[in-house]
Amino acid sequence: MIKHGACSLLMVFLLLALTASYGTSQETSKFLIDQETSVQIHHEVDSLYLVGDYSRAIEQTLILLAYYKNRDDLRGQIVCNNYLGDFLRASGSHTGSLDYLVNALTLNTQLDDSLLRAQTYNYLAASYFELDYPKYLDSAQLYASISIDIANYFQNEKLVYSNLNILGKVEEGSGNFDRALTYMNRALEIVRRASPVDEPLVLCNIAGAYFLKGEIDRSRELALKAYDKAKQDNINTYLRLTTALLERISLHEGNYREAHYYLSELTQYTRNFLDEKTEERVRAMQEQIQQAAEEAEIQQELFRRKILTISLLVLIGLAILFIIVFARQKFRLRKTNRELHARNDDLHRQQEETRNLTLELQTSNATLKNFISIIAHDLKNPFNTIIGFSDLLHTEYGTLTPEERKLAIENTHKSALSAYSLLEQLLSWARLQTGAFQLELTTIDLLELINEVMTHIQTAALLKKQTLSKQIPSGLFIQADKNMMLAVFRNLLSNAIKFTPDGGSINVSAVDAAGTVKILVRDSGVGIPQYGLDKLFSIDEPFKTSGTSGEKGTGIGLLLCKEYLEKNHGTIAVESTEGQGTTFTVAIPRATT
Repeated sequence: MIKHGACSLLMVFLLLALTASYGTSQETSKFLIDQETSVQIHHEVDSLYLVGDYSRAIEQTLILLAYYKNRDDLRGQIVCNNYLGDFLRASGSHTGSLDYLVNALTLNTQLDDSLLRAQTYNYLAASYFELDYPKYLDSAQLYASISIDIANYFQNEKLVYSNLNILGKVEEGSGNFDRALTYMNRALEIVRRASPVDEPLVLCNIAGAYFLKGEIDRSRELALKAYDKAKQDNINTYLRLTTALLERISLHEGNYREAHYYLSELTQYTRNFLDEKTEERVRAMQEQIQQAAEEAEIQQELFRRKILTISLLVLIGLAILFIIVFARQKFRLRKTNRELHARNDDLHRQQEETRNLTLELQTSNATLKNFISIIAHDLKNPFNTIIGFSDLLHTEYGTLTPEERKLAIENTHKSALSAYSLLEQLLSWARLQTGAFQLELTTIDLLELINEVMTHIQTAALLKKQTLSKQIPSGLFIQADKNMMLAVFRNLLSNAIKFTPDGGSINVSAVDAAGTVKILVRDSGVGIPQYGLDKLFSIDEPFKTSGTSGEKGTGIGLLLCKEYLEKNHGTIAVESTEGQGTTFTVAIPRATT
């Protein structure tokens, strides 16, 4: 229940029409506004947003954007891109929202305004929260956490309360209702003095959290307060949120007369945004409410089971891996010994098999030794860091400055992420070794695949002011397992960003070569020495080095890429010159159409 509105095809068509006519000579006159008019439009946009007239708000913001572009005003352009990103999110168009917000971050690389960047991160957190909920809760939490740190530094209370509100919704989406309420109540304290007009939003979110927690009476009490405040201020957007929640509470209590009353209220406040099939839309809304309640219960149960499963796997996964590998080798050796005793007439052949099996066992033991060495070194280090800094915070918290505490917390967080990343890669490698995976070959649009990967790593490249580009022909399809291919190209592009200095470039291109598609990932990074090239795809002695900003690696990522590609009947090769960059070439079968 972050600020949001109904999405309609009409609104999307309006945005497309306005964008298409943006630079035409016939519409030029409507964008010729002066500074005084621009200030008036800003106030109008804020009012339109509160009443939920997103179509008109978007139209006015596009006029402002044209005005700022004409004046080469970067700050104004960033603000307008932020507005458009948030309006599209509120209308349900999350892909368009992300496009404008990423554009705002790109423009800000020239202006370098931390507070504007924090506002963009805030809108990104809201978009990721609502995008394919709850798939991107981690992304929403990350952006909100970064934004609130900057907002606290600049003492921007409006931005602080908004991020607290989002973090509360993220915790609610993860089933942590008490933590959600802690964030939301902190937001309520701030919003009452910083932005009283938004108080119904926070009250409604708190009421929603109590509803999911099962405290229905408390939920109703707060929802009614939010409703009364929204009605007092005549804020259409918040009236729609509160009446929707009150209808849901009434249905839960079996009070159908009251539920019908609030549904009528909701219909009245949303009348301007429904088409001529109003009754059908209202009935569909009721069905969606019921379905959402059932799906929420299912998702909570699945979440609890997932947490239990992950906990068990973390505790026993490595032990099971070692047992399986050694038991497998021991079984094969015993089988060979039985065959030696049973076939005296073929003693020479049996002796040869024994020698081969012994060599294979020695190789396997050597691999396991290196595997254990990686765990002992790379997994031990981040845990030592986590233990060290957490012990420091535990024993010396009162004597540390706020900056020292923040540094300790940041180092603990980074080490935890590093340990998790390594454990995830080790488990992936283990599943490949034991055959515990299912290969699902499908026809994949290569351009869509690369676009999806670039969307996830775009922010990392922007932080290092790097240029990402691609030359992928449309209509080029490959035959492979999509999840494995996503992992391969995420790893290759992440490595390119890691080992390319600030301001460098990364390019992805593809060619169709007689039944095989070749994809090239080039960077202008530091390159790889010859001795490192020989170790890139080896578990025996993985090649590890730090990125240009000190980023750490495990050396296992490229090994996983190679094994994933081999499972998909593909190959990977590398060419590199120190100081001049690196090119990885992936070859994968082309899909037959």
